[in-house]
Amino acid sequence: MGDPTTTDPLERFEAAVRGRVGADAEDWLAALPDLISWATATWDLHVTAVANRIDAFGMSIPARRDSERVTLRVAFPDASLADETTALEAWDGNGAVRVLETDPRGAQLRSAPTPGTSLTLERNEMRALRLAADVLRSLWIAAPAGIQTLAAEVRTWGDSLLERYESVHAPFEEHMIRDAEAMFRSFVATQAAPVLLHGDVRLDGFVLDGERAVALDAKPLVGEPAFDVASLLRDGPAALVRDTAAGTARMQGRLDQLTDLLDVRAGRVRGWAFAVSVDIGLFAYESGDMDGGDLMLEVARLCQLLKA
Repeated sequence: MGDPTTTDPLERFEAAVRGRVGADAEDWLAALPDLISWATATWDLHVTAVANRIDAFGMSIPARRDSERVTLRVAFPDASLADETTALEAWDGNGAVRVLETDPRGAQLRSAPTPGTSLTLERNEMRALRLAADVLRSLWIAAPAGIQTLAAEVRTWGDSLLERYESVHAPFEEHMIRDAEAMFRSFVATQAAPVLLHGDVRLDGFVLDGERAVALDAKPLVGEPAFDVASLLRDGPAALVRDTAAGTARMQGRLDQLTDLLDVRAGRVRGWAFAVSVDIGLFAYESGDMDGGDLMLEVARLCQLLKA
C-alpha cells in the first residue's frame, strides 16, 4: 500500500477494506465517493481536514455542521458496522461518541470530542489508564439484543487453533497453543455476568472530551469485563517487548492498577491477554507477517510472567 503518510487516504481505506472483505466490497467501494458526496451535501457538512483513523473497519473525515465539530465515518455495511451502530446508540454518548445521523449504505455522522487529544499523548500512563477505566465503567451496560457474544467469537478463534498452528509449520512452542486452547475453553464456560464490551480497547482509541475521555471506534461484544481489561494490558506490544524486564514490570503495573480500579480478577485478565495474544500472533503468521507473529508471541510470554 506504500507509505501511509503519502498514500491517498481513500486509496488506503479501499485497500484495507479489500483485504478484509474481498471481492464483495468492490461494488460498495466503487460507489463510495458518491456516498461521501451525498452525506456531505445531505447533512450540510464542511470538511475541515484530511481523513484519519483509517483501517479495514472504517475511515473518519473531520467536518463541521454549522458551528459544531462532527465526524463523517464511512464503513463497509456489514455485521461489524451493525453491531457498532447498535452499541453506540445504546451508549448514547455516555463513554463513547454519539451517532447523530446514519445511512444504511455505510455512512454515519458522529459527534467530535473536544479537544480530541489521544490518551496515548498522556505522559503519565497510570493517569491514562485511570481515564480509560472511567470510560469502561460507563460502557459496561446491559447489552442490547443482537450483538455477537464473546463466547461465539472465542469458538471461532479457538476451535481450530492447533490445526492453524500446524498449517503454518509450528513457528513457536506447541505448549503455548495447548495452553491458549485450554484457556479459551475454560474461560468461555466460566465468565462473569455479561455486559456490553468495547471489544477492542487500546489507549489510541480513547480521546479527551473536556476533562473526561470517550471511546471512538468499538468492536462490541457481549461478555465479561475482564476481556476488555486484557486488551489494555497488552496495548502497545512493540514497546512492551523491547526489554523483557521493563515490559514485564510495565504490564504488572497495568494489571495491578486496572484490576483494582475495575474490580476484575487479575487471573482472568492475564489469561485473556495471553490467549488472545497467541491467537493474534497465529493470525499474523497465517497472513505471512512473521515479525507480527513473533511480536505477539513475545507478548504472550510476558503475560505468563505476571503475578495474579
